[in-house]
Amino acid sequence: MTNVTDIEALDSRVIRNILRSMANEHWSVAEALDEYDIPAEQRDEYEAQIEECFID
Repeated sequence: MTNVTDIEALDSRVIRNILRSMANEHWSVAEALDEYDIPAEQRDEYEAQIEECFID
């Protein structure tokens, strides 16, 4: 059984990889989410986490 901490750690790694890919490949958020096969029902959550990385 996967616990919440494991899921949060996985999400953090995925977010870091998405941000790195966005910078390296000049992808938009939507392109990065497509490339990482993020399910449609989770995209809003991922977009919000990515947005937090760019807001002061």
